[in-house]
Amino acid sequence: MTYTPFEPRVIPIFLYYIALSTFGIILTIKMIFKWRERKTPAPLYLSFAFIFFTLAIVVLTIGLGEAVLTGYYKEIYRFSLPFAYSMVVLADIFLFKFVSFLTEKGKKLFIPIVLVGLVVGILLFLPWNWWGVPQIDYEGMLSIRLYTTLSLVLYSYAIYILIAVTCRKAWRVTEDKITSFGLKLLFYSMMSMILFFLMFIGDTLMIALFDHPGYSEFVYIAWAFAILAYILMYLSLVMPNWLVNRIKGKD
Repeated sequence: MTYTPFEPRVIPIFLYYIALSTFGIILTIKMIFKWRERKTPAPLYLSFAFIFFTLAIVVLTIGLGEAVLTGYYKEIYRFSLPFAYSMVVLADIFLFKFVSFLTEKGKKLFIPIVLVGLVVGILLFLPWNWWGVPQIDYEGMLSIRLYTTLSLVLYSYAIYILIAVTCRKAWRVTEDKITSFGLKLLFYSMMSMILFFLMFIGDTLMIALFDHPGYSEFVYIAWAFAILAYILMYLSLVMPNWLVNRIKGKD
């Protein structure tokens, strides 16, 4: 089996991943501390979502680090891709659980969402995805990567849109300004996650239509949207005093 050579042009995205991993770890730790402080389910569910999102970034960084050190995209890199995507599935599940708890909506959908997520997770680890394997090694053989990736995107989009619609309905009926603003932050965080995947679709189209080697500018923008979603989700739950005062119109 052959390996794809690492290109120096990817080093900036590797450094970008390191910065994102550091930021994700810090925000996740803060979220865990918030759960230990409040001892309620909401910060616990969001902590798990943050943990799995951060694991996805960290493992992608490790996989890319192997390529930087060895000069080739090898086994760790190939494992990092399905692992990171499966972490996104788990994060999606706990994110839905978090919003369902806050709004008391969609509780009956939780088990179906878990079951579908399990199927998507299994698909991600099937050998016929050929993650990181040069196309020449599996040419003429079964490849399901496109369909697996599409299933992940559709699964995540379904959850994000459902959460966004739920938040939008909830903030319109609540009279509490703080709660309403928190739900709006959650809504915009879901919009950011939708744009996150849209940017990765853009990167995929660059590869498919313009013979781009991958890791285009779309990847940088994608993870910027992911970090924005992190921050908005965190603020929606924590609601620091400066934000509360701003909402109330105080200095």
